[in-house]
Amino acid sequence: MGTLDQGARNAVEVCMGVRSGERALIVTDRAQYEIGDALKRAALRVTPNVRMFVLEDHGERPMMNLPEGIGRAVPDADVTFWAAESQAGEIAMRRPFRKLAQKYARHAHMPGIARRLMEEGMCSDYNKISEFTHRLHDLVKGVAEMRITNPSGTDIKVKLNPEWRWQPSDGIYHKKGQWGNLPEGELFTAPFRVDGHMVIDELGDWFSKKYGVLTPPESDSDTPVRLDVVGSRADLGTIECERAGLTDDLTKYLKTDENSNRAAELALPTNLELIAMPLIGNLLQDEKARVHLAFGNPYPEETGADWESKTHVDGVLKKCSAWINGRKILEDDRYVLST
Repeated sequence: MGTLDQGARNAVEVCMGVRSGERALIVTDRAQYEIGDALKRAALRVTPNVRMFVLEDHGERPMMNLPEGIGRAVPDADVTFWAAESQAGEIAMRRPFRKLAQKYARHAHMPGIARRLMEEGMCSDYNKISEFTHRLHDLVKGVAEMRITNPSGTDIKVKLNPEWRWQPSDGIYHKKGQWGNLPEGELFTAPFRVDGHMVIDELGDWFSKKYGVLTPPESDSDTPVRLDVVGSRADLGTIECERAGLTDDLTKYLKTDENSNRAAELALPTNLELIAMPLIGNLLQDEKARVHLAFGNPYPEETGADWESKTHVDGVLKKCSAWINGRKILEDDRYVLST
């Protein structure tokens, strides 16, 4: 779809709108240094005020706490980028960084970024993504109920709280305090109540790196996660997966705190270029291409939900059909909206 440098320029100039004289801060790591360096080159095309930090220069991975040197640099930035590999437990470091970045700057969150994402999702047309995201937002805001099914057995009913917000994540973040996960393209909210059965094709956080796509196309390795959701809680006793170790890993994760197994995010994809492509096993891109339901933290600052959690894990669902208040808007991952 594009090149690393094109994706970096899209991130810097289009998505984050870096302007001449602004101060940009980039956090990367050794695994994804080429991406951090590409973002640095792109930022330097616009402004001379660019600083880059490599996580391993400040301690051993995985890191549970934000290094002081990086934290002290954030208040001087106008735009921040987090472009590093995701490792188990590091959400405890990333979240304080993101919140600090929102306080002083606008932030591009790219945990788990990889070169392929820079060449594909980051080379998308973000003006088109923004237009479609806001069109879909106008359609779903105020909706009371949703139903989501797919041929593999997913069938979930969702009740929505009209006081909780749908958040358009369109990839255009030009104002202080704004942030998004790049590459971008989704519309999400916190569900009020979820009940039903999920057949999950890919998990988020560090699971996507470790386990990849659980149901890859044209493969005999068909090992989805199956679980029931009852009263918005993942029923841990119903978790099933043939992939070695995954059931234990997910069960332990969902026990992290009192809300780790609570349905926290319902999201609709809005990057139409990615919807036409297969899942690649990297949540940062794949969540912009498919419907997903997450457990744990509901992003209360964005959605208005009234609880928090230390964890957040997405469950990506393929070949979905979706209805809002009984009206079908999605069929086999394709939108069926009237013009």
